[in-house]
Amino acid sequence: MNLMNRCPGCRRSQCEGCGIYRKLNTNKHSRISFPEAFVQEPEEGLGISFDVGTTTMAGMLWNLENGALLNAESAANPQAVFGADVVSRIQTAVLHREQLKEMQRLVVERLDQMAAAMMETADEVKKYIRKVTVAGNTAMCEILLGILPEGLFRAPFTPDYHKIIRLRGRELGFSFLQNAEIIVLPPIGGYVGADALMVHSYVNLGCRKQNVLSVDIGTNGEILLQYVGKKYACSTAAGPALEGGAVSQGMRASEGAIEMVSLAGRFPLQDIVVRVIGGGKPRGICGSGLVDGLSVLYEAGVLEHTGYMRSALEARKAGTPERICKRIEEEAGERRFLLTDRGNPVYLTAGDVRQLQMSIGAIRAGMETLLTKAGCEMEQLDTLYLAGAFGCYISVESAVSIGLLPEMDREKIVQAGNLAGAGAAMALLSFRMQEWIEQEKEQIIHVELAEESGFQELFLEHMNFPLQF
Repeated sequence: MNLMNRCPGCRRSQCEGCGIYRKLNTNKHSRISFPEAFVQEPEEGLGISFDVGTTTMAGMLWNLENGALLNAESAANPQAVFGADVVSRIQTAVLHREQLKEMQRLVVERLDQMAAAMMETADEVKKYIRKVTVAGNTAMCEILLGILPEGLFRAPFTPDYHKIIRLRGRELGFSFLQNAEIIVLPPIGGYVGADALMVHSYVNLGCRKQNVLSVDIGTNGEILLQYVGKKYACSTAAGPALEGGAVSQGMRASEGAIEMVSLAGRFPLQDIVVRVIGGGKPRGICGSGLVDGLSVLYEAGVLEHTGYMRSALEARKAGTPERICKRIEEEAGERRFLLTDRGNPVYLTAGDVRQLQMSIGAIRAGMETLLTKAGCEMEQLDTLYLAGAFGCYISVESAVSIGLLPEMDREKIVQAGNLAGAGAAMALLSFRMQEWIEQEKEQIIHVELAEESGFQELFLEHMNFPLQF
């Protein structure tokens, strides 16, 4: 089955209007397709594949008989009240054990709601949901299962489950999905969860190249490397900044979010222009806009390579165009940059820049550490896959200019979409795929970055933007 050239909603070869298309091209849902080598195993009923992220959860409703995608839904992870990042939630669960059940209840209820919403607007409401696959980072899967994540709380950071777990929905507290078989997919090791394993599975089936680096950038960034037959994986705490969290006016990629920032006009009359999702008034800025924003401010001379935000006077001395200098402000002792007009102000603050730099440093240091571990040079890579909605929509040029991605042949960089979600769907539609996944995970070498001596140095190095000459 190959959906590469057709809308998975209405099945037309060209579509920009059907409801499923719109859902699949926002947030975590993007470019859902399967490798040509994937073979579905038909069975009766409907199924749901969930990608449970730390910040965002995505679900897809499938016809198990013919592999048709019937609906899609995404929602914020309600566990955010216990912390924006994975570590905060692990600490809450372990140190305040009575909170584990509440964390589990919140995510179960939200998944139930998403399933009900997908069924409500699907055409085939008379059919029943037979089974559900769940992929997510190790902590999210353990909390869903009601497992105390003690192994992730302290070194050497090991998962508290290792194989596929199959339970009836009612055993986990599901209501709408109480009769469905819930299949929680296994982690690779440590913080490298089932979502990373799904990315690996997709790439393994879909890419014939030998040396491949896959990067799924999210709150918990997963990095996978295949090099001369060996397979490596690591997880790096990128934090929520690149997804719009921990940023003063950050938001998800939804209506009102600034998704693109660019320079317009000729020097010295250049100014900043933005593009807003939905075309209306700006309410905040999402991940792709943040990457563009950093790149543009660095290029214009507002930011130094260290990330320091210059004052208006300092920027003028550095040759920054006057219209851009006038956008630099001081508010309550913090420097900030106005991205929009003053009627609907959206700012990028000096503190926001620091948060984004830490995310960039973590991702790049993880990439470099894995390559060093394998004895691979960046130039030896055949392909660099960018997985996830963030990786799908960012400007590659902007990402390279701020050091989030390495300087390399642009043709080698593939913006592949939500491979974790696609992998979870493949596991839903094929029992053989589930068997293969459990075998394949044993072949992957898990690299714990905290134990790698050079990681911290690389992290600090890549927090700085690449020097401009």
